[in-house]
Amino acid sequence: MYKSINLRIRILLTAVITFLLITGCASSYHKGPDLSETYRIDVEQMLREEMKLWKDTPHRMGGTSSSGADCSGFVMIVYDKLFGIKLPRNTENQVTVGVFTDKNDLKPGDLVFFKPPRIKRHVGIYLSNGEFAHTSSLKGVTISRIDDPYWNKSYWTSRRILR
Repeated sequence: MYKSINLRIRILLTAVITFLLITGCASSYHKGPDLSETYRIDVEQMLREEMKLWKDTPHRMGGTSSSGADCSGFVMIVYDKLFGIKLPRNTENQVTVGVFTDKNDLKPGDLVFFKPPRIKRHVGIYLSNGEFAHTSSLKGVTISRIDDPYWNKSYWTSRRILR
C-alpha cells in the first residue's frame, strides 16, 4: 500500500517539476538594454559636445590646438581628450590603426579617410547618420556629410578604433 502511494507521489512530483521546468523555460526572456546601442549614443553625444568647443577653430597646417588644427591634428587631439587614446600625428599613420570597417557599417567614433583632389589624404571622425567631423581648409572645424558628392567620390576607407 505504501509503495503504491510513494509511486503515485513520485509520479505526481515528477509531473509537477517537469511542468514547471517546461513553462519556466518557455517564458519570455527580457533582455537588458543593448549596451552597444547605449555606447554608440554616448560616443556620439561626447563627440557632438566636443564639436561645440571646436566651433570657429580655423584650419592650420600642422596645428594641433583650438587656435588652429589640420585634419589629423584635430583627430589626434579629440581621441586623446575624449577616449585617452594616443593616435599617430599624421593621416598616413592613422590609417594603419584599428581595424577596417565597411562604409555601410560606420559607428560613432570611426575614422573616415578620403583622398580628395589636390590633397594627399584627409581624415575625419564619423558622428552618425552620414555626418563626420573634420577640418576644412575653408571652414575650419566643421561637420560634413559623407554622402555629399565631393566626399562620397573621395572616400577611401574607414577604421574602427573604439570597440
